Amino acid sequence: MDFRAQVPPRRLGPFRLTEEGIAALLGRYEFGDSCVRRVVLDQEFGAQSRGRAVRIVIDAQVRDEDNLWETVCLDFEGVSRFRIDESKGFAWVLYDPPMFSRFDDQLYVDFCAEWFDGPGPADAEQVFEWSQLVFAIASGSWSVLQDWGDRTTIAPPR
Repeated sequence: MDFRAQVPPRRLGPFRLTEEGIAALLGRYEFGDSCVRRVVLDQEFGAQSRGRAVRIVIDAQVRDEDNLWETVCLDFEGVSRFRIDESKGFAWVLYDPPMFSRFDDQLYVDFCAEWFDGPGPADAEQVFEWSQLVFAIASGSWSVLQDWGDRTTIAPPR
């Protein structure tokens, strides 16, 4: 039995979250009024463990295209720390593009960047203190997924 949360297959990508990959992601999507559809946390244990991984699925508007939305998937590996805080009324709507920062050889991905109305965070603690949805990762990638309506429904095993 497959317990993984189902998401549509990739249409484009994956593209690594390098300087070029991040620029391509932020250049392709507006992110204002985009919606986080799914957050999947995965943790492996044991000698062959690759640690914690996170998949975030977002519906985002394609820049310079009227009413064209795509499903974007961000896959994070080596997640050392994360914060998902719904206590302050976080509605899973993104008002600004995610902010990418580097501290201590980790990439910090902040999906609530509207808290920084000027210069970015000064350190990693400030990222976590001010954000409601943030991840510290070793590496990651992003992909464009097929539309949700295009995926084939998988029948449960009999």
